[in-house]
Amino acid sequence: MAQIAKASKATGKKVAYQKKVEDKGKKVVNWIFAALIALALLFVVYSVFIVS
Repeated sequence: MAQIAKASKATGKKVAYQKKVEDKGKKVVNWIFAALIALALLFVVYSVFIVS
């Protein structure tokens, strides 16, 4: 019985860890997209000033 409880506890920890890692991964991806969008906007502004 103790082994079942131990396995259940380990599974719960694993699921919690996977959720935490997934949330961190999503946050990193969102930051990368935000940085790319900001760089694209800066490039557009730069291009407008170079052309005019």
